[in-house]
Parts: sequence; C-alpha cells; structure tokens
Amino acid sequence: MDANELLNRYAAGERDFRLANLRGIVLSPIDLYRSSDAPTLILANLNQHQHRPYLIGANLSGADLTKAHLSRANLSKADLSGANLTGANLMAASLSGANLSGANLTGANLAGCHLNWANLTGAILPKANLAGADLSAANLTKAVLGEANLSKAYLIKANLNGVNFKYSCLSLASLKEADLTEAQLTGSELFKANLAGANLTRANLSKAKLLQANLRRTNFTQAYLNGACLSESDLSEACLDRANLCKADLSKTYLRNITLNGCHLSGINLSGADLGGVDLSRKLLTGINMAEALLNEANLSGAYLIEANLSGAYLSKANLSGAYLINADLSNSCLQEIDLSKANLSKANLQKADLTGANLRGAILTEADLRGAKLIGAILPNGTVYRH
Repeated sequence: MDANELLNRYAAGERDFRLANLRGIVLSPIDLYRSSDAPTLILANLNQHQHRPYLIGANLSGADLTKAHLSRANLSKADLSGANLTGANLMAASLSGANLSGANLTGANLAGCHLNWANLTGAILPKANLAGADLSAANLTKAVLGEANLSKAYLIKANLNGVNFKYSCLSLASLKEADLTEAQLTGSELFKANLAGANLTRANLSKAKLLQANLRRTNFTQAYLNGACLSESDLSEACLDRANLCKADLSKTYLRNITLNGCHLSGINLSGADLGGVDLSRKLLTGINMAEALLNEANLSGAYLIEANLSGAYLSKANLSGAYLINADLSNSCLQEIDLSKANLSKANLQKADLTGANLRGAILTEADLRGAKLIGAILPNGTVYRH
C-alpha cells in the first residue's frame, strides 16, 4: 500500500489498517515526494496544519512501518501497538495519546515528537532519537531505551517504572515528579537534568552522571548510586534512606534537610558539599573526603571518621561528641563552639584549626597535632577553660 492509497482510504472513512505492509512509506504531499528510499524528507510546508498528513485514531497495530517517513504526521490516538517502526522517521510527529505498547522503534527518529499521554508500555526504543520529545504523562513501563537520546526531552510525571535507560542520554531532560521506580539508569548521562520530586526507589544509577542536576525532594530510597557523579547537584530535602552511595561523587552538592538513614557511604566524596544541619550520627564514614565541606550545626555524634579528610571544613556548632576521629585531618578547619566531648582525636591533625569556644571535655588527644590551633575559650579534656 502506498501513501496515496492509505490517505484516500482514510479520507473515505476507513480506520482499520492492522498488519498493513507500509514499509518505507512516505506520508507527504505528492509534490514533495522525492524517492521512497530518501534518508531525510524535505518538509518545507508541512508546518502548516493543512499540509500535514493525518491518521488520527487509525488502527495500525502490527503494521510494518520499517523506515517509514512520518515526520510531522498527525497520528494522535492511533493504535500502533506491536507495530514495527524500526528506523522510522517520526520527527515532530504528533502521537499524543497514541498506543505504542510493544512497538519496535529501534533507531527511530522521534526528535521533537509529541508523545504526551501516549502508551509505550514495553516499547523497544534502543538507540532511538527522542531529543526534545514531549513524553509528559506518558506510560513507558518496562520500555527499553538503552543508549537512546532523550536530551532536552520532557518526561514530566511520566510513568517510567522499570524502564531500561542504560547508557542513555538524558542531559537537560525534565523528569519532574516522574515515577522511575526500579528504573535502570546505569551509566546514563543526566547532566543538568531536572528530577525534582521524582521517585527513584530501588532505581539503579550506578556510575550515572548527574552533574549539576536538580534533585530537590527526589526519592532515592534503596537506590543504587555507587560510583555515580552527583557533583554540584541540588539534593535538598531528598530521601536517600538505605541508598548505596559507595564511592559516589557528591562534591559541592547541596544537601540540606536530606535523610540518610541506613545508607552506605564508604568511599563517598563530600568535599565542598553543603551539609549544614545534616544528621550523620553514628554513621560509618571512615576515610571519607569532607574537605572544605559546610557542616555547621551538623550532627556527627558517635560517627566513625577515622582517617577522614575534614581539612578546611566548616564545623561551627556541630555535634561530634563521642565521634571517632583517629588520624583524621582537621587542619585549617573551623571548629568554633563545636562539641567534641569524649571524642577520640588520637593522632588527629588539628594544625591551625579554630577551636574557639569548643567543648573538648573528656576528649582523647593522644599525639594529636595542635600546632597553630586557636583554643581561646575552649573547654579542655580535664574540664578547664583555655584562657591564653
């Protein structure tokens, strides 16, 4: 069936084109038709609605549309379930509310496509181009989008439960309030992506790149973020309960009002991060890098900070009572009015640290290096106040 026959039958009222062989079809005005194997179709006048081919509500389930040229076509509410659209050109096409469940869109060009409210459950889209596509409120449950290009795509409130995004590009994409429960995002690129309020419960983001991403109020409960890069991202009010953050890079991140109950933090990089007021009490933070981090009024009581790097950190009024800081580097750090009562600071480096007004009552300072440290008004381990 060629384009003219398809459009004429549709114009005559026919809607059922199930299992039709439309391989390589070019839906365009006849004067723009150049060749059936043209890799890219010139669509100069198709911005005008009267020139855009439309198959609104057509039943094309199971149809063969391999390498079809459907750019700017209006297929809103069409049934394309199980259709073969491998390599098809659907650039800027309208598929709003369309049914594409189980469709094969491998390598398809869907750049700028309207797929809002569309059903893409179980759709196959590896290496597909969805740059700038609108997938708001679409259902992509268990869809396969490995190595796909979704840069600048809109996925606001989309159902992405169990979607495979492995090694895909989602840079500058908007995933605000999207459901990404158990989604696979291993090695994916999410540079400056907006995931505010998204649900990533049990999602796998191992080695994902989330540099400068908006992660405000994002739910990462039991998510895998091991080896992920979240540098310079905003994680304020995010939930990271029982998440795996081993060897993750959270340098220069904003982490105010986050929850970290039961999460794994070994080898994490928090240098330059804003952790003001955060609760890290009794956390295992051995060898952690918190150089130049903002930890004012943070709760680190009973935390294991053995060999931790806290050089240049700002810990004013923080609670480190009973913390283990053996061999920790606290040089040049601000420890004004900090609570270090009963803390173990054996062999800690406190060179040039500002301990003005600090509470060191009962602290262990065996072999600690206090050269150049400021201790005015500090309560010393024996309970006396340093006045010099």
